[in-house]
Amino acid sequence: MSVVGRQARRRWSVVLCGIAVLCVLPAVRAALPVPGSGISAQALRARILASAWLPYQGYAESTVDFGLPVLPDLQGVSRLFDSTTDQEVWYLSPGHWRADGLSAVGESDVYQVCRVTYRWDYTDNLLTRIVGAQPVRLPWSPDLLPPALARRLLGLASPADHISRLPSLRVAGVDAAGLRLVPADPATTIGAIDIWADPADGLPVEVRIMARGVSRPVLVASFLELSQRRPAFATLIPHPSPGVDVVTARLSSLNGVLKGDGDGDRDGDPFPASLGGLGRIQTPGGLAGVAAYGTGFSRLVLLPLPGTAGSQAVSAASRTAAAISLPGGTGLLIRTPLLTVLLATSQRFGRTFLFTGAVTPALLEHAASDLLARLRALFTRPRPRFARRT
Repeated sequence: MSVVGRQARRRWSVVLCGIAVLCVLPAVRAALPVPGSGISAQALRARILASAWLPYQGYAESTVDFGLPVLPDLQGVSRLFDSTTDQEVWYLSPGHWRADGLSAVGESDVYQVCRVTYRWDYTDNLLTRIVGAQPVRLPWSPDLLPPALARRLLGLASPADHISRLPSLRVAGVDAAGLRLVPADPATTIGAIDIWADPADGLPVEVRIMARGVSRPVLVASFLELSQRRPAFATLIPHPSPGVDVVTARLSSLNGVLKGDGDGDRDGDPFPASLGGLGRIQTPGGLAGVAAYGTGFSRLVLLPLPGTAGSQAVSAASRTAAAISLPGGTGLLIRTPLLTVLLATSQRFGRTFLFTGAVTPALLEHAASDLLARLRALFTRPRPRFARRT
């Protein structure tokens, strides 16, 4: 064998050994013990809440098992809360980000560009441009990204809730410090919320939610890959190909749609200031078709279902829901370990209302009974009589 041949073999041996070391390093790092962090629970919570301006990009997976039935026109929400969702995300700031939801049938992307939201639907070959802030909307897949989910949950916590440290966990290459939040309010179905975040800057990397009395998480959202590099701005802007349909939607039209055929309260806001002892939460933007009540984790959402939407929802829910009796109406109760849904229908007026929240059935029943009683009293008041002129 020539000297040149031996030298070439040595060089290639060095290259192959280097490649082998690079391949083994991630596995070796994953097997090493995760170093603990001395940061306090309160300090970690503060860093998580202040992490909204940290840029990142990565690949996340969320698994949700709420056990909700499929209701008409809400199939997307039902799939989101009872399946595994994979997402690629590029995040620059609260006003500039992009999340691509991946599934077996295609792709559904969300772009946030200042105050304009774009939703790309691969199946329909449709790009929807939504103008204006969205004070109330249905959940979508970006809500399940660990940073957004962790900040939203911690933002709901009250001073009475208990916060403590958890052992550190390595997630997507980050030696993350753990935080556990246990709600103090007995009216919520949430038993505990576990969050792991980078102790250096507070970027959340994993979130788990447990229902009361259940040790297995009903929701797990975690990064599988993560880089805290700033994404290129061009990545955050949609670039529709020729032939893609582009439509524009404005949120000002939602009020009339949610009230249904213009049969809402013509004199102003049809919702009471309180229900079942819970005060109404004022949401920015003035979307009059939806109302929220309560504070902390014991808050519920009220949505009137006009016309055929109400009857279709009742028909679909009756297959799995428990029928209950309400003063002045009937109800269908859907109870899962975490989320509770109540469809309340007024016997006299045939109007259906959807109540939902991570709260006990008793709280929803109390609120629904209060609303139906108010409706009955409103329409049974004696009309004033006027003296006849002579």
